[in-house]
Amino acid sequence: MKKTIKLLNLLLLAGLLTSCLSSGVDIVVNKDGSGEIIQTFQIQKEYMAFMNQGETQTDPNMIDRQALSNMAASMGEGVTLKKVEPADAASPYGGYKAYFVFSDISKVRTPSSPMTTPGELTDSSDWISFAFKKGGTSTLTVMTTGSDQMDDSDEMEMTEETTSEEDEGMKEQMKEIYKTMHFWVKIRVNGNISNTNALYSDQSEVVMMDMNFEKIVENDSLFSHLTASANADLEDVRDELEKVGVRIDDQEKIEISFR
Repeated sequence: MKKTIKLLNLLLLAGLLTSCLSSGVDIVVNKDGSGEIIQTFQIQKEYMAFMNQGETQTDPNMIDRQALSNMAASMGEGVTLKKVEPADAASPYGGYKAYFVFSDISKVRTPSSPMTTPGELTDSSDWISFAFKKGGTSTLTVMTTGSDQMDDSDEMEMTEETTSEEDEGMKEQMKEIYKTMHFWVKIRVNGNISNTNALYSDQSEVVMMDMNFEKIVENDSLFSHLTASANADLEDVRDELEKVGVRIDDQEKIEISFR
């Protein structure tokens, strides 16, 4: 899979529809291969009415337990929905954290991108899958499938979008929309990582994606580059992204050994 800046543009485009969204996937793996997946979906309360417009949702935090149970079923054998924690009532955000548990990570697959609408099921080709070898030093292999390539019609639409963004007033409006957005996909092991080819890791965590859009919009040249370069390769801007704390590991296979 070759990830390009189209990935960034797709997330930016999603922002126009889901404004002020904080969405992430945290995967926790134990030494025996069991663990949990935590799906976070939070949106500023002032925008929630737009998300619910035309829907039958009645829960103030947009919790749809049936949709989340369906999501659990889609993530593989033995994956079950454990609990759903609504956002704190005092928080400016509404939404929830959904906790899914599993007994064997090798039978699990999870979406490779965070949710942009509550309880959504991803395209069947867009998954992270896993292999696991248990031992004194356990090895987790993370495999990403799917492609960020768009067809010609998508590319034309994106080209038209980025052309319109050259207007300075529109750019400033976009910055206001994007500045509180945050997307992430992280893997944490219950142990110490002894070896990994991941680009971004610490003692117990590997970051596959961590995109805090506030850091992007604060850098005018980077923001302009990303929104104007729909076909640029990720490697062209990786250094710039890393300087502002944005991390994307686009490898098709990541190995994590831990004990």
